[in-house]
Amino acid sequence: MPVTDDEGEKIFYQLERVELLFSKYNIVEILCEDQYGGLNIDTLKKLTRVVGAFLYIAKKHQIPISTIYPTSWRKLFHGSGKAKKKDTFDKVVTLYDIEDFKFSKHNDITDAVGIAWSLVDMVKERRLKEASAA
Repeated sequence: MPVTDDEGEKIFYQLERVELLFSKYNIVEILCEDQYGGLNIDTLKKLTRVVGAFLYIAKKHQIPISTIYPTSWRKLFHGSGKAKKKDTFDKVVTLYDIEDFKFSKHNDITDAVGIAWSLVDMVKERRLKEASAA
């Protein structure tokens, strides 16, 4: 990630990396963490801009996108919406036997893994419902 205060440059960098993933993998659905007003206003602005950028990229690639609140994806990943970031960090490093992650540095990465697992669970549940309805 470039070291800059330019929010546009940061988002551009992120979307360039995501475009590489689109060229390498068959991305069929996107799930983003939805933002809520409990954060400080500067953080809220930054995070909502990123979600907006992902709404754009999903539309560009004609891929379904959903947003989910932290308590909702944590309920799917942990079985409880009351789980905290540290709980997600601990679960991910245990699941993948990661030894060199540090909570304060890598907690956003482990949250992303938790959100991805939640999307997989949501798709499985949706397919089960579709299969039982057929």
